[in-house]
Amino acid sequence: MTEFLRRAGAGLLADGSTLVWSVADGHRGRRWRAVATLDGAITHALLLEVDAGGRPSKIELTTPAGMLTLHPEEGSGRLHGNVVTAEGVRHLALAWSDQHGLEVEGRPIASAVTAHRLASSTPVGEGRTVPVVVIDADLSVVDETRRYTRLGAGEWRVESVADEAPAWVLRIDGRGVPHVPDDEREWPLELD
Repeated sequence: MTEFLRRAGAGLLADGSTLVWSVADGHRGRRWRAVATLDGAITHALLLEVDAGGRPSKIELTTPAGMLTLHPEEGSGRLHGNVVTAEGVRHLALAWSDQHGLEVEGRPIASAVTAHRLASSTPVGEGRTVPVVVIDADLSVVDETRRYTRLGAGEWRVESVADEAPAWVLRIDGRGVPHVPDDEREWPLELD
């Protein structure tokens, strides 16, 4: 049996935000929590649950725009949830499969979950096309297709298949924890 991962960390993202995160494995999967701040203001707070197979099972995202919740509805092939803002509630229903991934635009954790899941089946130098649900800071949600190309043991190029948006490089370690560009720190989440 592998040891459960229970860690916390912090680092600076490319846009200057400070990301503080924790990850905890359990018998049903993995739970990520994160908050990003810029100039003392929270830009997003994330809860992302991942099942034992490495697939997203629930996401809650709060930004200055409001609160989003999404979860796959078992057996339906749909991802359901809502966005709550000062203007009201917007219900969401999107296509969903075991191959789908999630992305939170400009934030690495959800993309790291997808790359970590693909790592066991994607050799270095090869790539996979993945349907993804992309969430922006304004909590708009769109279906897109991304190409995850494995550049090295823990390095992935992620690019949109549908548009000319620039590709970006995602770095994860063997545990599936993303590397942030600067000032990376990490600690045990529990006492020994």
